[in-house]
Amino acid sequence: MAWGNSMGDLAANAAMARKGLANMAITACYAGPIFNLLIGLGAGFSALASQTGEVEKEVELTPSIDNGFLFVIINCLMVIVTGTVITQGRIPPRFGYYAGSLYIIYLVVSLTLHFEGLD
Repeated sequence: MAWGNSMGDLAANAAMARKGLANMAITACYAGPIFNLLIGLGAGFSALASQTGEVEKEVELTPSIDNGFLFVIINCLMVIVTGTVITQGRIPPRFGYYAGSLYIIYLVVSLTLHFEGLD
């Protein structure tokens, strides 16, 4: 389901990058999901609070959620270190291979957690 929701963003971000708007494409890669998380969670918890009257709700972070957070943080650190320290403000084209490899590792870890019954 996540792939289906992300395909439009992938096409738009790739088109922006091909047109020379790499900064806009990179910003969209991070801003879209952050917007969805903040607005989605904020609206969802606000609706829950208005329906139930509860001000607080306990949330359990499962290993699969922790795994997702870990890989997002690793990717963000890769972008920051590559873009600021190693290449002085430029993300090289080969970075896509690193990001793709990181995603494959994420998939393997996520599937392992799922089939081990830990998620």
